[in-house]
Amino acid sequence: MALRRRKDFKEEDLYEPIHKWFINEGYEVQAEVKSCDVVAQKNGELTVIELKKSFNLKLVYQCMERQKIAKYVYAAVANPVFGKKNRELNKVKTLLKKLGIGFIGVQLYSGNKSMIEVLLEPAPSTLRKNSRKKKRVLKEIENRSGDYNTGGKKGKIISAYREAAIQIYYLLHKEIEASPAQLVKLGAPENTSRILRDNHYGWFHKISRGLYTFDVDVEEIKKDYGEVWEFLES
Repeated sequence: MALRRRKDFKEEDLYEPIHKWFINEGYEVQAEVKSCDVVAQKNGELTVIELKKSFNLKLVYQCMERQKIAKYVYAAVANPVFGKKNRELNKVKTLLKKLGIGFIGVQLYSGNKSMIEVLLEPAPSTLRKNSRKKKRVLKEIENRSGDYNTGGKKGKIISAYREAAIQIYYLLHKEIEASPAQLVKLGAPENTSRILRDNHYGWFHKISRGLYTFDVDVEEIKKDYGEVWEFLES
């Protein structure tokens, strides 16, 4: 039975095939890192993959920006028509080759089946690197405990900061009330005091000087961040 290409799909549907392919190639992979759809690491080198439902100039501009922080950059699009006679595809490959950007085709089929084809390998980026942005990306990856995000998906991103806030809430939920120093001793991150003070998500409540408790129902946290909660419980 012939596979049928999916006509109804979202940008985020490209992530799982891309994720699996890079994992199988020996990379460590994270999604939605400082505006990058997908970041893969191997042998100390950064590779960024930008996802789009179809090829457009916005994708090219994004990839050129990513070349300022990563050695290798790929553009990944859904369902390109393969074949040497496809003139439009060949034009795309010619453009990306001149820019040193790799090209990945993600065939999405019915039944959640997919196929990856690397149509063009990227060249090592020679653009001057933005060291500040690169450090931010590396720090974000280092401070995450797992890959909870989906590349290309709109909505809440579980950043290292949000993950740290969830961990603090988790510990406060057990202790009922505690100081930042007590929470750090229990395993909370070093920036616990700042996260509690800023209360960016409105999860915490200051009882008295240096003493905090939580200020949102635990079921709400579990509903929105179940994967992180399960990781903390394990």
